[in-house]
Amino acid sequence: MSDAQDVFRSRFEIRGLLGEGGMGEVHLAYDAFLQREVAIKLANLKLLEDPEVGDRMRKMWMNETRLAGKLRHPHIVEIFEAGTTDEFGYLVMEYVSGGTLKQYARPDKLLPVEQVIEDVYKIGNALDYAHKMGLLHRDIKPANIMVTADHTVKVADFGTAYFSKSDETQVFEVGTLPYMPPEHFRDWPPTLQLDIYAVGIVTYQLLTGSLPFTAESFDGLLKQKLAGEFVSVEERRKDIPNELRFVVHRAIHSDPQVRYDSWQVFCDDLRNALPQLDRPKEELFDTARFDALRRLPFFGDFPDTQLWETIHLSSWLEFSEGAAVFEEGSSGDSVYVIAKGEVVITRSGAILNRLGSGECIGEIAFLDEVTHERTATVRALSPLVLIEIPAAGLRHGSAELQAEFGRAFMRVMLKRIRNADERYLNLLRTPGA
Repeated sequence: MSDAQDVFRSRFEIRGLLGEGGMGEVHLAYDAFLQREVAIKLANLKLLEDPEVGDRMRKMWMNETRLAGKLRHPHIVEIFEAGTTDEFGYLVMEYVSGGTLKQYARPDKLLPVEQVIEDVYKIGNALDYAHKMGLLHRDIKPANIMVTADHTVKVADFGTAYFSKSDETQVFEVGTLPYMPPEHFRDWPPTLQLDIYAVGIVTYQLLTGSLPFTAESFDGLLKQKLAGEFVSVEERRKDIPNELRFVVHRAIHSDPQVRYDSWQVFCDDLRNALPQLDRPKEELFDTARFDALRRLPFFGDFPDTQLWETIHLSSWLEFSEGAAVFEEGSSGDSVYVIAKGEVVITRSGAILNRLGSGECIGEIAFLDEVTHERTATVRALSPLVLIEIPAAGLRHGSAELQAEFGRAFMRVMLKRIRNADERYLNLLRTPGA
């Protein structure tokens, strides 16, 4: 046994087989070094030498190994590290325990329509992130969307990914037939519309439990794809909102000129198919929270990944008109961003400021790590919705999240200093002041 194998076996305790694929097996394991459960893909390196499939397998394996530690998004399965021994290659990945969306792509197991929109929105956001990193997935299907125990979706298996910025020769004959767009068979170069088409097919399946095509043979299915023939959503299911039906039909349109060419527009149309910002806060899906944060000035420069991280650690609170958010001299270090409404800020009874939607309050006590004392009283001037970001959650967040909040706090402080200077100058210009 080689030294590399000794290190591997002493660190990882293999606990059970999770699945098998073309290159090898995926096992549940325990990482004794980091003390967490992980999924480990073990690849048979002898396959890379096979004269028929070796070149293809090698490129797919290299695709996954080169992404180790690089794709960090809450809705993408993270690859922690990659390595080899004399016997096998391995990928150490995030363990996702709830199976895949394939279990919900059948008529007797369909998810609620709202949950489907929520899931697809997150998938689209994850693939938008990947596209900005120079990647197309090229094999999106229900079996490649993992689900956590609390039903958080995560895109998996970037082995067939297309690297738009790579000079290396890449494999083009990849994908799963029902999810491949017509232009693939016309040898057009891959674009993000390839993944949008696949997500559209997945959405159709999650809503109806069926594929949009009736052909059962390869040739028949290819003919229907090239002709743009498919069974409309409403023929399979009558209770789908028109807005959602439009999104699905546009996403799977055979003509790329008609199909969505932007993840942003696709996700916006999905959200509009599920209007919910006026619902009680406990009924808000992450989709609506994400959209709300993205529109608030405080979060204007936050990348999508850090917006999702903020959503996962924050709470949404409601206050009636006149209610105190916190009192001067009280203790607390949570930061609040106003999602809706207006507040008045006072100190010793004197009005200091009025703040509205998108403004931040409470950052002084957060930044003061010694006393966490509130320096002013904040009251609701109207019905109020606040986004509370707990200090502990923020301090234990990613370095990228902390950096974004640091920059945002700096912008807030500079704006308030400028406003204070302007008020002081106006006071000096006032006769008799």
